[in-house]
Amino acid sequence: MPEPTPTDSLKTLSCLRLLLAFAIAVSSDGFSFFTSAAVIATPVVIAVDMATALLLWWTLGRPSWLLVVFVAEAIPGLGMVPFWTLVVGAIALTGRVPRAMQARAEAPPPPPLDQAP
Repeated sequence: MPEPTPTDSLKTLSCLRLLLAFAIAVSSDGFSFFTSAAVIATPVVIAVDMATALLLWWTLGRPSWLLVVFVAEAIPGLGMVPFWTLVVGAIALTGRVPRAMQARAEAPPPPPLDQAP
């Protein structure tokens, strides 16, 4: 039986993994929301977001699209939007990653040489 790839693991997430991912996302977003007004807490919030990205990356099967959410969380003022929770909720409800967030793993193949324009 072939080893499941990271993108295949999104299709087979267990309820326990989804609950763990949701707990991680809610706690991180809650912490970011309540500390985003304090300027002194900005490095701490960034560290929490980095830890959240790493934990969710491990919990959800190493998806590369979490980098998009991390970048959005790092933008000042957008940290109050619960991006982590929204993404995990979207995965839990639909069972897959939203199409707009999927990163292309590889470039499309070049056209065959015999099909010249």
